[in-house]
Amino acid sequence: MSFVHVALNMGYNKGGSMKLAIITITPRAQKLAEKIVDELADDPTVIRVDIFNKNVKQTLKNIFNSYDCIVGIMATGIMVRNICGLLKHKIKDPAVLVADETGEHVLSLVSGHLGGGNDFAVKIANLIGADPIITTSTDLNHKLGVDTLARRYLLSMDDPSKIKTINTALINNERVELGVTPDFDFLLENTEVKESYNGFISSSNEIEASYGNTELFLKPKKLVAGIGAKKGVSGETVIHAVEKAMKILGLPLRRLNWIATGEMKKNEPGIIDLSLKLRLPLEIISKDVLKNFKHPDCSKSDFVMQKFGIFGVCEPSAFIAAGQGSELIFKKTAFHGVTVALAVSKN
Repeated sequence: MSFVHVALNMGYNKGGSMKLAIITITPRAQKLAEKIVDELADDPTVIRVDIFNKNVKQTLKNIFNSYDCIVGIMATGIMVRNICGLLKHKIKDPAVLVADETGEHVLSLVSGHLGGGNDFAVKIANLIGADPIITTSTDLNHKLGVDTLARRYLLSMDDPSKIKTINTALINNERVELGVTPDFDFLLENTEVKESYNGFISSSNEIEASYGNTELFLKPKKLVAGIGAKKGVSGETVIHAVEKAMKILGLPLRRLNWIATGEMKKNEPGIIDLSLKLRLPLEIISKDVLKNFKHPDCSKSDFVMQKFGIFGVCEPSAFIAAGQGSELIFKKTAFHGVTVALAVSKN
């Protein structure tokens, strides 16, 4: 069997956010895993990364549903045999990658589209100087699968069973329509979208991909920027910080839906200015709510605790405003006196 190597033309971080687990067996694989961890150390979209050594079968059982992406630095056969009983459905399974211990190849094995496996494979391959191995037909035919579109732009789908019909039409160069809302007209400027779809502005409040009688509706998830700022920071500085965070995620500033901060920052002119200039709602989270909020992905700041009696502002604010079951996709990062975190709603 031969695999086709695809060098995808991507932005900085189209793989999106990632909770990453790396499983190794040999000492050489362990060194490669440590190299990957070092390369990802300053990446704000990597929420967590852990290395597990040996005990592949039990490790996979223990962690399979706790990470967005699992990389096995081992023979592909070992990974295949051990994930077979764990796989449920492509809309639920994490991305699974396999890399060889010499760091020459990174194969996207499972959940290449919705799980982000293809994008993650390219990202990790770029970090270690490897070749990404992608075998999905849409990518090989230089088409942007509708499920990849949904993942990259944080959209939920009304009926994932229709993905196959839409993507097959794309592969066959059939006419697939993409109606976007005025707020999402930036999609029509995207090169990959233009090469895959016949896009147009729709009067609907949802994005619609259609082929023949098949209509797949895509609903934007709520994307929230949690903001913290030093006293007196200008609105221009705050906007620049948020814009930079969005750029790292590979998203335009216009994709943002909501802004949140703690009550101790409710009168901060820079944050208020951000809300006004972007014409976005600003949600103020009370100090008591922030104090009682707990989430394993939230970092803790001793400085913030000493000053305000809470462990953080931007991350918990983003989580709370995005709603129950939301996910942190950009961890607390400082930009010239402004801290930014981004969370997305479950649906």
